[in-house]
Amino acid sequence: MNRLIITFLLVLLSSCSSIKTIHGQKTNQVSPDQVELNLEGVAEVTTESTPVISPVEETVRLGERGGDIYSETEATEINQVIAKRLRIGLALGPGLYRTINYVALLKHLERKSIAPQLITGTGFGAIVAAMYAHGMTPEMIEWNFYRYFREKGNHRPYEEEWYEDVDRLLLEKLKNKMLQDSGKKFYLTLYNAKTKKTYYFDKGNTRDLLLKNMQLTHNGRANDKTTYTAAFENEVFNARLMKRLGADFSLGADVLGNKFDFEDSSEFLVGIYGKAAGRIAREKKNFDYFFNLPVTQYGLDSTQNGASSMTKTQEYLKTHTSEVKKLMQNKLTSSSQL
Repeated sequence: MNRLIITFLLVLLSSCSSIKTIHGQKTNQVSPDQVELNLEGVAEVTTESTPVISPVEETVRLGERGGDIYSETEATEINQVIAKRLRIGLALGPGLYRTINYVALLKHLERKSIAPQLITGTGFGAIVAAMYAHGMTPEMIEWNFYRYFREKGNHRPYEEEWYEDVDRLLLEKLKNKMLQDSGKKFYLTLYNAKTKKTYYFDKGNTRDLLLKNMQLTHNGRANDKTTYTAAFENEVFNARLMKRLGADFSLGADVLGNKFDFEDSSEFLVGIYGKAAGRIAREKKNFDYFFNLPVTQYGLDSTQNGASSMTKTQEYLKTHTSEVKKLMQNKLTSSSQL
């Protein structure tokens, strides 16, 4: 009997030793406010000795969660977790119908096993990013764009009927999708003409936010339909934000270049996209690598040169992949030595 009692006490002591100390008290229960997620999505227990990272500026919540105001200030990284593999982020710039060439980029990145886990975009680039984040293959995205080109009406970009075609032919399959439910991390930036600030959204209805992303201001003011408009009217990319949201290696891509004419001439749109091109030239240096896709000889609203432009993009990508992989390997090696 004594031997049995001793054995029972040893088992009891052994089980007690697995209880973790949280806030100076022994407990085997972890409350929700004591759990954070690292870059790998693994729960980590925090204690009072671990400081909490607060937003660098005021935070605005829209709806359930909405978007945070962000600035150029970089958040301080505390106890950074070095992932075994780099988490790749990809930002796709605007460019109306030229953005179909981002499909070739996605195909290429997938073939080389460097597909993004985090993705964003502006203008039509946001539509490509949203489709990809919600599980469409590059081939499916390409098919949807060609269907849009084939069935859309003969409307000038940003006319009311043009918006209706975009919504009906490109955004229909996304109308019941939520940003937070996407298979890949997806966020969307929008410009608020009233506050003159750019916001990012990581929750909300994907289709509704994409429609706001397609709006433009007029004379610096939002139109009657929406307060929020295309982010590229104020800022095209923010590589710092992408890194803050979890990207270890940031990629950017552009189809605007310095030539952005239209088949149906529009001085207003040339001015809008001209300013966006200037911003891209300044912002692209903040990415770990930037793709300047060679499709600027085609009008932004041209649907006649899709196949030839995709071929040019594929040839361009063949000559740049080794450089990208080398930079990734160097970054991974340097991170592992920290």
